[in-house]
Amino acid sequence: MIAGWTMNFFIALRNLCVLLLRRRPEYVWLDVRGELPEFSRRVGVLRRRLLPSPGQPSLEEIRYRLEISRRAGVGVLLRVGELGAGFAALEELRREIVRFREAGGRVVAYLDSVDTRSYYLACAAERIFCPPSATVAVTGVRTRVTFLKDALDRIGVEAEVLAVSPYKSAGEVFTRNDFSREAREQAERLLERRYEALVEAIAHGRNLTPEKVRELVDGAPYGAGRAVEIGLIDGACYEDELPGVLGVERKRVAGWGAARRALPRPYRSTKRRKVAVVELRGTITRGRSRRLPLPVPLVGAEQAGSDSVVRSLRAAEGSRSVAAVLFLVDSGGGDALASDLIWREVERIRRKKPVVALMGNAAASGGYYVCAPASHIVARSTTLTGSIGVFVTRPVALRLYRRVGVHPVSIERGRHAGIFDESRPPTEEEMRILGEELRRSYEEFKEKVCRGRGIPVRSLERIAGGRVWSGAEAHEIGLVDEIGGFREALSRAGELAGIEGVSERDLVRVGEPKGYLVAGELLEEPEEVTRSLTRAFGSGVWAAVPYHIGEHW
Repeated sequence: MIAGWTMNFFIALRNLCVLLLRRRPEYVWLDVRGELPEFSRRVGVLRRRLLPSPGQPSLEEIRYRLEISRRAGVGVLLRVGELGAGFAALEELRREIVRFREAGGRVVAYLDSVDTRSYYLACAAERIFCPPSATVAVTGVRTRVTFLKDALDRIGVEAEVLAVSPYKSAGEVFTRNDFSREAREQAERLLERRYEALVEAIAHGRNLTPEKVRELVDGAPYGAGRAVEIGLIDGACYEDELPGVLGVERKRVAGWGAARRALPRPYRSTKRRKVAVVELRGTITRGRSRRLPLPVPLVGAEQAGSDSVVRSLRAAEGSRSVAAVLFLVDSGGGDALASDLIWREVERIRRKKPVVALMGNAAASGGYYVCAPASHIVARSTTLTGSIGVFVTRPVALRLYRRVGVHPVSIERGRHAGIFDESRPPTEEEMRILGEELRRSYEEFKEKVCRGRGIPVRSLERIAGGRVWSGAEAHEIGLVDEIGGFREALSRAGELAGIEGVSERDLVRVGEPKGYLVAGELLEEPEEVTRSLTRAFGSGVWAAVPYHIGEHW
């Protein structure tokens, strides 16, 4: 606490000097691009040496810059570049922009190119501009699944998939060439929810009726000039012309690097009790968290290792200054055992300290499993969640081996020693055993959801079975406690821990333990990639969300 007061004294002196000696800009540029992770990645030594350029901005950084600008009374020019962020991340940032405006802040969005994601975000600003040569391609949303059955058949590979119900459809990419009836029904329902959220955002931001918005979306894309005429944007100009269009001198508009030197800094927290932030991001696997150089089907590039997440949770538990844990989960699922190990830590720690789970773009299957025992669950309205269920994939590569002239010969002891041997089809008995394991895992999944959420078993069955829900739907059926974002989750954590007036300054971020590969660091050896893939596909029971909802290109 003494150190905090001392630091605040020097911050006060610095802010006084800034007030007296520096002229504040009227507007500051804030870059928005990339995936918009909740927090900046902890970059390892190797990546810092190989990739010295600045990384993509995080929601944490943008929240901080908006707060500094708000306190200083400075307007914000959002320079929106290419976005790979999910809709839940964009929803979070929209909340922050709206909050900034409600506090009297000025926000203008400038889009380098205009697609559905960037426009959805920009509609939270007062005015929207783009280059005269840009195409305004607000063409809607879609979901796409790449089915692999025929491709696998051509190389001589097939898969036996067992799932708890047709709604647990992630394994269908290996066994079908199109959606099943149940999978299509589910995908269309989720897509409709996402589309309605898009229409509502545009209607509210541009003062249009929902019917008019749907008409404009169906007529897209448009040239910039036409988009101005129909009210989708406010003007078309080049970036260097924007200050003149806004009636501001160019020297009164600054980039963040220059502007921050003229803006007051926030004071440090002097509270003794803190809220620890623990992240789970990516496919849940056993072992350490890691990031593969290239994404692979159903696994992706980023992996949340159970060892790393468990150690981080225990570090938060063991800290005397930590009064609550804010558990950020952005995962479509993963390995059942790894998910259970993380579940155990959340369930155990919440008995000592409140654990508030905040769901990101997805917290489904294994991602929902690890949230279920939390003291409180907050989701964004566009989060993909639920998918309570499991499936088993049993690959068969016999025809491939024959085609390339490979002859694996096994000598086994134990009746079922080769139950996952991909060089031969499974026997009926082996499929029966796998089915029993599937049902056991599913019943365990449901039991732990019932225990954590207080939902009767009979009530849970009609919303389980692998069904995926939007965050808004999950709130309606009791799978989550609240629809909100980072600030709502932090406020709830502070409330449960008895911390008055909790803010982001009261956060302590718990990272990876020493000696472990940091999530986001490049794998140094090719063998690491092989081991990661082996761990991923070598597990018998998996849980995953099968599809991604994005904009139509």
